[in-house]
Amino acid sequence: MNERRARATVMLAGCLTALLALAPVARAEGEAPRSTIDDRTVIEMVLATNPSLAAARSDLRRAQLLEEAELHRYPFTLVVDGKGLRSGAPQLGAAGLTFPTSTTFSTGAELRRKLIWGTDLYVRLEATRQQSNTVFAFTPPGGAPVQQIFQLGPGYGGMMRLGFTQPLLRGAGRDVVLANLDAARVNRRTADSARDRTGSQLLLDALTAYWELYYASRSLDIQRRTLELARDQREEAAARVKTGSLAPVELLTFDSRIASLEEELVAVEAEERRRSTALGRLVGDPDLTPRRAVDEEPRHRDFAPSSDLRRRALESSPEISEQRNTLALAEVQARTVADPFRHRLDVDGYVQANGLGNREVPPVFDQLGALKAITAQVTLTYEAPLDNTRYRAEHERALVAVTAAKQRLDSTIQKVTADLDDAEQRRVSATLRIGLADRTLAVSKSQLDSEKARFKTGTGTALQVRVAEDQVRTSELRAVRARVDLAIADLGLLHVSGALVPQAAR
Repeated sequence: MNERRARATVMLAGCLTALLALAPVARAEGEAPRSTIDDRTVIEMVLATNPSLAAARSDLRRAQLLEEAELHRYPFTLVVDGKGLRSGAPQLGAAGLTFPTSTTFSTGAELRRKLIWGTDLYVRLEATRQQSNTVFAFTPPGGAPVQQIFQLGPGYGGMMRLGFTQPLLRGAGRDVVLANLDAARVNRRTADSARDRTGSQLLLDALTAYWELYYASRSLDIQRRTLELARDQREEAAARVKTGSLAPVELLTFDSRIASLEEELVAVEAEERRRSTALGRLVGDPDLTPRRAVDEEPRHRDFAPSSDLRRRALESSPEISEQRNTLALAEVQARTVADPFRHRLDVDGYVQANGLGNREVPPVFDQLGALKAITAQVTLTYEAPLDNTRYRAEHERALVAVTAAKQRLDSTIQKVTADLDDAEQRRVSATLRIGLADRTLAVSKSQLDSEKARFKTGTGTALQVRVAEDQVRTSELRAVRARVDLAIADLGLLHVSGALVPQAAR
């Protein structure tokens, strides 16, 4: 009776093991092999295909074009004009109605330029031709009044004028005239920092997702290796049962372990697929191609002392640079935002030389060259709003904006400093854990070898072997986890210090 029970137990355990083994085999046969990916490929894909980084680059290019446009905001301007005028009007005279006429043609060219102090300068050249029929009335002695029309001209005229307009209050000074250029330069630096911040954050997220995928892939490898070992041990135990050196009931321990490992394997496979999908989204892969991380341990870096890291973070952190540029923009606006509401005091003036020739042109040039006919004029214009409430409100609003920008900068510096300290602590902790995990793994492997030897001699049980194998598997996972945590901590330090974005991202 006992022998038949033992045989039934062996047959039942064998059937159960075969059924459990068929499920992963079927999945493995139906599932296409996954391509592998490493951290270098992740960086290349983020820089090449991520739409958020591409948008940040486009924003930077737009800011660069705006700065270029503002550099040429005040070019030399040429104005050319021409005019023809013929006028005639009836007039009453002593002898009745007359119809004098006048014909004038003029053409001119003007060159203008606005200077960085707000001065508007212009030079104008003008040439004219005029001809008229003029009524001349006279009364001869003892006679009746007489009207006679005389033709004057053609006359040729020339004019040269140098003029200026200089604001003394509103619109005066470099800060006002070049305010748009200063703002465009700050916006370009802000866009540059925003691109670096976006690229650094994307690389941090993508590489963190990669190392999480690496942990999932190594966990899956460890799980499969453990399952394969458990099946081999079950086969070995079944052979010993056949020879009578092992009790049939011991097979139940191996079958239970195989069933548990199969269940855990399904969960680990799902976790790897989830991590692969998350990585595909971050690198900008539209197809979310299933991938596995290559079996290559993280490369750990040597960092400078904490004081040097802190100094570099304060100098190169994209977040801090972006807030500094925001403060600079607020300061630019504070200098100019209330200018349109100030009092206006402008000085206008010009100096003009004229020349005129009767039926010939050369006298025009002679007179202009000798400056025989000079006209000069200076005008002072003052304008004052009767209520300066808006000026004071705009000025105060700009000062409040500067204060808020300084406070945001201080907050960002505190955040970056805290993130730096946190990353350093996580790196120190992960480094210590690696050493402890490696030592625990070595002890667990020695313990497993001892339990296997005891089981073969009959002094140990299958349950003790199972416990030792679980300890080895857990130790391996902890060792991999510690190395992944160290790699992620390294990424955090590089991100905070502004050294994560490679030159290729720019």
